[in-house]
Amino acid sequence: MYIEYTFKMDDGKTLNYHVKFDRPREKQLSVEDYPAWTQLEFHKCPNCPLSVDQYSHCPAAIDAEEIVMGFNEVLSCKAAEILVRSPEREYSKHTDAQTGLRALIGFVMASSACPILSTMRGMAYFHLPFASMDEAVFRITSSYLLREYYQYKKKGKTPDFEFDGLKQHFQEMQTLNFHFLERIRAGCEADSNLNVLATLFTISSMLSLSLERHLKELEYLFD
Repeated sequence: MYIEYTFKMDDGKTLNYHVKFDRPREKQLSVEDYPAWTQLEFHKCPNCPLSVDQYSHCPAAIDAEEIVMGFNEVLSCKAAEILVRSPEREYSKHTDAQTGLRALIGFVMASSACPILSTMRGMAYFHLPFASMDEAVFRITSSYLLREYYQYKKKGKTPDFEFDGLKQHFQEMQTLNFHFLERIRAGCEADSNLNVLATLFTISSMLSLSLERHLKELEYLFD
C-alpha cells in the first residue's frame, strides 16, 4: 500500500511525494545519513518508550524529515492543485498548500514505527485526505472501538466504551506533539514548518478537551 501526493503549484512548479505504508528500517542508522535533529536523544519525548541504546534515531523524525525539509518550497506558493493517489482511488482538491501538507505529514507520522503514533496505523492505512473535523472524530473513534474489539477477541479484554483509553492516548499525543515541535524548532530554521505541524497537532488537543461534545454532534446519525 502507498500514498502519492502531487502538488501542482499555481506558479507552475510540481512536487511529488510517494510514501509506502510499510517502511522497515534498522534500529541503528548511520548518523552521517540523517540530520542531527532526527537522532532519538535529540529533544526526545519524555514518554517515548524507545531506548537510545537500541535505537539511534526517532522513527517519526526519520520518516518526516524529507517532507519537513521540503515545506518551504511548497509553502512558497499559497495555493495548489493537490492530487492524492492510492492503489484504490484518487482525490483532488484546489486548496492552500498547508492543507495538503497537513494531510501528508499526518499519514507519514501515523504510519511510522513510533510506538505512540503506531496506534493510528489503522487509520493511516485507510487514509482520508482533507478530512473534516466530523470525519476525523468518526474515523478516530471507530478505529479505536475496532481495536478494542480485537483486544476483546484475542485477550478477553473488557471493551472500553467510555473512550478512557482514547482520552489517555490524546494526552500522550499532546506530550509527543509538543516535544516533536521542539525537535523541529531546534533543528530547522523555517517557521513555516512549525506552523503546519502546530496546526496538525491542534486536532488531537481539541479532541482531548471536547471529545464528548463532538460525539454528541454525531449522535443524530444513529438515532
